[in-house]
Formats: sequence, C-alpha cells, structure tokens
Amino acid sequence: MLRLSIILLFILYFNQLSFTQDNRECARLIKVTSSSFAATENWKEATTFFIKAEAVCPQFGKDNYDRLLACVQIVIKTLEEKSDDYYAYLDTLMFAWDKAEENGHYDPVDDMSRGYHYSILKTPDYEKADFYMSRGIKTQGTELEDEVYILLYYYNLYSLWYLEQDVEEKEVLKKRCLSEYLELSKLINIHYSSNTQSTLTKYVAHVITSCNDLAYLVTPYLASLPENNADKKTALMNLGQLFIAHQCEDLDVFDQLADSITTYDPYAFDPWPDPIPCSERIPNYKELQRETSDEVKKNEIQYSIADCYLQKGSYHKAYTAAKSVTGELKNKALQIQAICVAATANSCGESTFERKCNYLYASTLMRQAGVDDSKYDAMAPQLESVYKNQSETVVLPCWGVTIDLATREIISEADH
Repeated sequence: MLRLSIILLFILYFNQLSFTQDNRECARLIKVTSSSFAATENWKEATTFFIKAEAVCPQFGKDNYDRLLACVQIVIKTLEEKSDDYYAYLDTLMFAWDKAEENGHYDPVDDMSRGYHYSILKTPDYEKADFYMSRGIKTQGTELEDEVYILLYYYNLYSLWYLEQDVEEKEVLKKRCLSEYLELSKLINIHYSSNTQSTLTKYVAHVITSCNDLAYLVTPYLASLPENNADKKTALMNLGQLFIAHQCEDLDVFDQLADSITTYDPYAFDPWPDPIPCSERIPNYKELQRETSDEVKKNEIQYSIADCYLQKGSYHKAYTAAKSVTGELKNKALQIQAICVAATANSCGESTFERKCNYLYASTLMRQAGVDDSKYDAMAPQLESVYKNQSETVVLPCWGVTIDLATREIISEADH
C-alpha cells in the first residue's frame, strides 16, 4: 500500500513538473512569437512559433488563435499562387481553423473564407468546402461582407454535382442545386446586386440537363418571389432566360411563367434577354475537365467544349476539340468537324479546286458519322473536275488531310 502511494506521488509530481515545464515553454514561445509579430513583422517566423506554442500551451486562447490565423493569411498573400509554399500554408491555415473550433473558439464570420480555402487546396476538398460555406450562408445571410461568396458557394456545389459518379447521389445533388438556386435568388433579391443574380443564373444553366428540370423550378420559384414588382420582374426574367437558353418554351409551365411576367410588364417580351453565351462556359468546362479523373466525363466535357467553340464561330478550335472526342459521342463530334470544314472551305486552299475539295472532306466526315452527306457532296468537285485536275490525291493544308479523289476516302491524316 505504501509502495502504491509512493508511485502515485511520483506520477502526480512528474505530471505537475511536466505541466510547469509546458507552461514555461508556452510562455517562452508566446514571447518570442509576439516579438516576431510586433517588432519585425516576420510573419513566417511568427507562424512557426505560434504552431509550436499551440502544441505545448495547455490553454492557447482565442487571441492567440486569431493571431495565428492572421499571420498565416498574411503569409499566403505574399506567396506565388499554386507554388509548393502556397499550398503548404493553405494546409496550415486549415489546421489552425480546425484547432480553434475544436478548442471552442468558432467564429461564424470565418465560415465562408474557410470553405473557399478548402476548395483551392492542392487536392480540393469540395465536401468540406460545401459544409463550411453552406453553414456560413445560413448563419450570415444578408450580413455577408462580400457577395462573391454566394457565387463561390454555388460553384462549389455545382462542382460536387458534376464530379459525382453515383447516379442516385448525382440526382440528389442536382435537385439541391436547383433548390439552392431558388433560395440564393431570394437572398440576392433582398440585399445583393442584379449582377450576382445574373451570374448565378448562368451557373444553374450548366446543371439543367432537360426541360423537366426547369419545370421542377417553376412552382416553387413563383411562390417565393420578392415583394417589389421590379424585383419580381427581374427574377421571372432570369428564369425565363433559362427556358429560352434550353429551348423549353413549348412547356405549359412556360406559358404560366410568361403570364406572370406580363402581369408586371406587358412589354417584357420585346425583346427577351439573349441566351447565355456558350463562350462563357468554356473556361468552366476546361477547369472541370482538369479536375475529373473519369475518362467518360472528360470525353463528355470535350464534346461540350467543341460544341461551344462551334456556336462561337471558332471553327478551327471546334474542329480540333471535336477530333479528340471518342466513344458514343464520336459521331456527333464528326458532324461538328464536317460543319467546321465546310464553313471555312472558301479560305482553305490555293486554287478553286482545292477549296471545293474541303466539301469533299466534309462529306466524308458526315458519312463516317452515319448521316446524310448529300448537302456537302453536291458542293464538292464532281468527276469531270477531278479528271481535269489530273491528280489522284489532294492535300487540304488547313486540316492536314490527304484525300483519294477516286475513292473519295481519307488516305492520311496528320495531327492537327
């Protein structure tokens, strides 16, 4: 019994000694850190000592967590974006926020920034970004200092939906994207700018894959309109723009929407806003393509990029993008290539004959796609012209393609 008591006394003594040593080391590190922080403004050094102090201080305190967070964020602003140091300090920032909340020093003001930084890590954590930004929207609402966080939150949610592989979960996320569009629209109408609403509408347009998606929006949207008539019209026109952009004007619910719009402005349809330009989607498509490892998704995005370039009139870019599309979308991509070749025929080739041979190539691409090629075939050189040319093949310099004039087939095709 005496031996047990002695052992317990030793344990208590060494625990107390350890606690005292920790307190001394804590005090020393805080003192050194304060010196770096105040006198030299050496933020990196201050960050290092703050991290060491946090590990040994029994009570680190909110003020010290705030100073640590401030130091790290200042350092990040001085670093080259996407450098190794930049990403390392982002990780440190996440660590500091997590430790502060873990120790009871949660600040709702940090949520939006915290979520955003999770989305720009070297390996983005979109789920954590969604958690914090969603919490921030709920707790701050119209008190957000910067409304751009509304768009960052929605874009992150969109990324979750786009990258999701499970069919059922993807549908759940789609419904959430549509519902959040309605909720955020109400928030924007109360307090924020029409430009933010316009950008939000452009984002939701990427989520909508069918007219049924739009039909799902109408009833709750009409039930949640702002009180001011001018704001009501703006909100309704935003939704109407989506119907037009996706060619869903034939739905009965569009008539319901149109009736609601003309209630507030009889001349609202003269004219409707232009549909969302596809060219604005290309940067988003390319970013998502870089982020996904799913080859099927990459291929779908590649086709969307080619289609957008075609709508934009960037025919050579559309052709190049479409050329690398494979699988089920290959035939549709071949049609894009054919359209691009035909659209630029008059500027490709030194002679009239060579320029007409572009239509021959366009016709061949349409046949490969399994669709009617008669339109382009009729514009291509006919047999009489081929004989007069006294050549067995023709090279189309714009596309790096050599065609056999007798068989009207592609002999060789260089990378283009």
